[in-house]
Amino acid sequence: MGSIVPAYALYGEGSSGFPDELHVETIVARSSIHEWRIRSHRHGDLYQFFFIATGGGIASIDGATHALRGGSAVVLPPLVVHSFDFKAGTDGYVVSVPPAVLDRASPTHGQWRSALACPAVIAAEPEAAFRLSQTLALAHAEFADGRVGRTEALTAFAGLILVWFRRAIAAEAPDGAPGGLSVQRRLFERFRAQVEEDFRCHPSLADRARRLGVSAPHLSRVCRQMVGCSALGVVQERLILEARRHLLYTSMTVSEIAFLLGFTDPAYFTRLFTGHVGQSPRAYRDVFSVPSDGAGPQHSVGGATATGRHRRRRREG
Repeated sequence: MGSIVPAYALYGEGSSGFPDELHVETIVARSSIHEWRIRSHRHGDLYQFFFIATGGGIASIDGATHALRGGSAVVLPPLVVHSFDFKAGTDGYVVSVPPAVLDRASPTHGQWRSALACPAVIAAEPEAAFRLSQTLALAHAEFADGRVGRTEALTAFAGLILVWFRRAIAAEAPDGAPGGLSVQRRLFERFRAQVEEDFRCHPSLADRARRLGVSAPHLSRVCRQMVGCSALGVVQERLILEARRHLLYTSMTVSEIAFLLGFTDPAYFTRLFTGHVGQSPRAYRDVFSVPSDGAGPQHSVGGATATGRHRRRRREG
């Protein structure tokens, strides 16, 4: 039996997701510490966008090999197995975005998903490459900053990046038709879209499976094949991600967050959160809290620096 391809939030950082709007980093920042080789892995619930400014290398995407050079752009939807072997000194940007953020950034009610259903490697023309490079440089600067309106700005950058890739894909595919998806992945994508719509309502797994036209055990088997956890685990991870965002970016009490997410018992919510994250909601908020003057230690949020980011009134509950 072959080994299981690891699923990461960001490469080498586990699979629990991150609560930020998007994550932007330079290729050199992560690749250089891994000797310019990013081994085969996948992301359970992230779209990734790469841009090669200088240098190049080889990308392996779902078993297919692609040459990369300056001006290459790559989009990877969730679950696609990929690896990179960069030339030393290669630089550019990689952006990781949860689908919920892209939904908020686009007014097309999820129509963007069909365009990004399959991975794509794009050889951008110089002018288009320049525009993408400028957008990513500004997004990178905003990501590292902690000014007022950061969340809104990052969502806006997610929208700009999405539009660039949709246009580039449309230009390279005259028929406009994405490649085929496996039956299992198609089912998983439908399930994930369903969860995104009603995760606060807590329908039973049997009801979810019935609406998808399959049995609950089959749905869980497909989820394990796709992301390594059961269907219930997928739902719980989405709830926990939303809880993390509210803990970091609002002053709502723990009980208020629990009720907002559809829990009738805040104590049960706390136990669930603690089991997934390894910390209670209050402890998690304390770890990532920053004094109002912006001073104090920095903490990593999914690979991001949190200092200066969460200037909010603290209320415990």
